[in-house]
Amino acid sequence: MELSAIDAKGAVSLSQIPESCGKVTVGCTDVAGIVQGVIDSFAHLRTEYVELQGTVSALDEDQRKVLEASDEARLLSQRAIERLAQGSELIGNSLGQIGNLLGLVETLTEHVTGFAAAMDQVRRSSQEIDQIAETTNILALNATIEAMRAGEQGRTFAVVANEVKTLASETRKATEEIGRTIDTLGAEAEQVIEKIQVGATASAEAKSSVSAIEHTLMGVTELIGEVDAQQDQIARNTATISDHVHRVQDVLGDFDGAVSENEAKLATAHGRMEELELTASEMFDRLVKAGLSPEDSAMVEKAQGFAQMLVESTEKALANGEVTERQLYDQDYRLIAGTNPKLFRTSLSDWADANWRPINDRVVGEGGHIIMCSQADMNGFLPTHVTAHSRKPIGEIAHDTKYCRNGRIILEGVDFAAKKSSDPYTMAVYRQEGDGKNYIVVRNVYVPVYINGRRWGDFELAYTFN
Repeated sequence: MELSAIDAKGAVSLSQIPESCGKVTVGCTDVAGIVQGVIDSFAHLRTEYVELQGTVSALDEDQRKVLEASDEARLLSQRAIERLAQGSELIGNSLGQIGNLLGLVETLTEHVTGFAAAMDQVRRSSQEIDQIAETTNILALNATIEAMRAGEQGRTFAVVANEVKTLASETRKATEEIGRTIDTLGAEAEQVIEKIQVGATASAEAKSSVSAIEHTLMGVTELIGEVDAQQDQIARNTATISDHVHRVQDVLGDFDGAVSENEAKLATAHGRMEELELTASEMFDRLVKAGLSPEDSAMVEKAQGFAQMLVESTEKALANGEVTERQLYDQDYRLIAGTNPKLFRTSLSDWADANWRPINDRVVGEGGHIIMCSQADMNGFLPTHVTAHSRKPIGEIAHDTKYCRNGRIILEGVDFAAKKSSDPYTMAVYRQEGDGKNYIVVRNVYVPVYINGRRWGDFELAYTFN
């Protein structure tokens, strides 16, 4: 009775071993996934660090160029101030000479105006002489008439009167000539006066422009002085920024060292977790093969039955010529452009979609503990999958990771162990990736697929008892 009790307790304990082993495997897988996520984050962080370091280096280079440009600008502004000072002196002298010329124009305007007034006075005097000559001529004419009346006694007087008349006539001719000359001079004087007046107006405007130029030169000099002062301030600020950039570079260097060290430690931890995961899977595999987990053994029988169904249908297709061995073992994996995750096709893909996919759908359609099934060749290539996970890629990584699995090449730790094993089946526990972010932990049976005695790959059945 006591032995029976011990056997009963032992049987209960033995039945719990696979479950405990599965929990250990699940825990290892879960932790390994978390560590891998941290490593991936470190990789992303390192990428951002490299970009940041490049940005900081570029900023430092830009600061150096700004400082050089600022120094060059200061030199140019100083030269500009020197040359402007020299130019201002020359311009000042020129403006002084222009002012003198403008003064001469004003004086000339006054003289020409006086000349015009004198010409008017001469014209009036000439007109008065002409009137006197005309009066004298009339008097001489009257004297001649009286002399003729006087006869012989008035002959001498007639000669004098005739001379006076001749003198008056010559005087009138002279005054007429003077008048014409004065008129000509007057016309020319009017043109000169008009031009002088235009010049005088321009002179007044020139004086205003000269004053504006002097004021502008003073303003330019002040502005260049301010620019020089600003350049000096820029140079000081740039030097300060450059110091801060160098400090940031030092901090980034220390950060990079710490990241590299932690990344190495995490990589070591991840490697050990994967080793522990494989060890736990190996323990789980041995326990199931020892017949200590009836539930898992039942799933093994299902997986072997489905694998046999796959083998029989394939060997029949080979015999009928529906598919060739060349197609079946084609390893020319042609990448489908633009896919992420990467998808491939071989000459087997179309036939597998038409013939193996319905078997996969039938297996998954049984439901219960079964979650998924697929077949992968010795390189991890999945020529087809279930219909629900054989959709057309849409370019959205989460969707394509979860629903576009036909054509994937997946060969990881537990997969390598199964490919190397010649046992009738291999057990494992692993994380099914899902959409790449969310996953579930499943138990998996690998059943070797031999077609006409030649190893093609494995049929996989994923399930869970949770």
